[in-house]
Amino acid sequence: MENRLLGAGRLFASHYQIVVCDDPSATISDDANWSEEKFSRGFAGTPTFRMIGTEADLNDHWVELVATSQPPLSEEWQRITCAHFSSRSGKIHVMSVVDDLPLLSAEIVPGDYGLYAAAQNLGIDQLSLGEEGKLTDSEISLRKDIEWYRLFIVPGKPETEGRLIDRPVPTSPGV
Repeated sequence: MENRLLGAGRLFASHYQIVVCDDPSATISDDANWSEEKFSRGFAGTPTFRMIGTEADLNDHWVELVATSQPPLSEEWQRITCAHFSSRSGKIHVMSVVDDLPLLSAEIVPGDYGLYAAAQNLGIDQLSLGEEGKLTDSEISLRKDIEWYRLFIVPGKPETEGRLIDRPVPTSPGV
């Protein structure tokens, strides 16, 4: 299966996290929430309600959701975080922890998946670039020089979870 785009959009990642879940009304227990160990692996939650950590201070990200049969290629991404995701409902939703309604929703086959959160330009946003003004949705969708995410869902439970790739932000010559 080639990459199949299930949706894309602008997400305000409140509290530096993107939620991927099968039920937007679900809650998690305190023991499933963030801890030092979960922060170091890059995600928290339960298999049906995952929270993926982000870094840019403005928390304003372009996010793409892709169904595919293969994990993302490590050489193409600055960071890849992998978590087991399970959909009991046959749905997948992408949202902020403060959203009542998901930004993205798609139908998938119920079951277990590897959720690979691939990211570029961690910590870089308009603020860090000294830019003012608010980008439109179409402008932010084209900005590949600021923090953005592609979420890959791959059928089957992943063998390894956590931060698989974590490279520093590339610097420009003379910086």
